Amino acid sequence: MLHAAEIAPQKIKTFGFPVSPKFADLTQHRSPPLNNDRRVLYVVNPPSRTTPELVRRLVDLDIHLTVTIGRADKLRAPVEGAAGRHKIDIIGWTEELPRMLHASHLLIGKAGGATVQETIAAGCPMIINHVVSGQEEGNARLIIESNSGVIALSTDEVIAQVQRAFADDAKQWREWETNISRLSRPRASLDIAEFLLSI
Repeated sequence: MLHAAEIAPQKIKTFGFPVSPKFADLTQHRSPPLNNDRRVLYVVNPPSRTTPELVRRLVDLDIHLTVTIGRADKLRAPVEGAAGRHKIDIIGWTEELPRMLHASHLLIGKAGGATVQETIAAGCPMIINHVVSGQEEGNARLIIESNSGVIALSTDEVIAQVQRAFADDAKQWREWETNISRLSRPRASLDIAEFLLSI
């Protein structure tokens, strides 16, 4: 847009979206998903009646599942029930999402602005399971057009995409991870601050 407005290239600086500086401390690359170490983070937002069903289906896959329920404490019991005998991590409100995103191979969540930018900063491919019309469509489009993940709006689609991501020695996951890592700017907020202090 700035180029189209004929702004001189030397006046344009690209920093990326400013996310928490915590992302800048998490620069070590995650190991590829192995058969016994496929870490999936499901961020429940918004809570819905399909949440327990998705958990029930996910625990049947060969993954380590973490579910964040935020402040929706009433979801804890249904999620625990859906997990049955399977061990999963259920997290309430937390400020550890940067670390959790960085530790995960896949994020399942909505196409919120902060969520999409944080998953990009963490270099974590995303399966988008909810898009608010209008305001979140551009966020979803960014993930799709950069081939950094996929939209899957039903439980069946989410399960199919998790399986696809890890199939064939995680071929699809590796492609998504390579692409999202190219977009990642975990130091964006620090770079912006340093630039502003320099002028």
